[in-house]
Amino acid sequence: MSEQAEIDGLKFAREARRLAGELDVAAMPRLQDSLFEPVGRVLYALAGMTDRHDHPIIEVTVHGTIPLVCQRCLERLDYELNRHSRLELVANAAQLPDVAAEGPESEAIATADVANVADLVEQEVILGLPLAPVHAKPCGPAPSPGEAKADSPFAVLRSLQQQRK
Repeated sequence: MSEQAEIDGLKFAREARRLAGELDVAAMPRLQDSLFEPVGRVLYALAGMTDRHDHPIIEVTVHGTIPLVCQRCLERLDYELNRHSRLELVANAAQLPDVAAEGPESEAIATADVANVADLVEQEVILGLPLAPVHAKPCGPAPSPGEAKADSPFAVLRSLQQQRK
């Protein structure tokens, strides 16, 4: 990770600073329960700016391959994470607008919540993950060559009905 682990969000945005680095997946404690194994790195970039109304903004971009657990077969699923967020900073949590009042392209966040870069990156990674990750193609253990394919329960019922006739 970058040497700078803490930022002053308002100063970062107003001075249009930039910060980029890498973070180990193993260093993200809130993510550990979703991982198949704690390996890999996430690349991140933070860009400070102000909008046309002079509101401080931090744009956060995270990229990486996250080894998740497929919820269908419980095997490894390499999820390609590409997330971009636009965070509008407010001085404290009491000043946060109602969620319905937020614009569709940005999210209001308290300045204190962006101070720790590692926590901010981890939060963005978590928000970018699917709720129930599954492989795109049918997954699970393949039947062995000598193993017979199980009959459909409806086929079994049909054969029972035919036997009764």
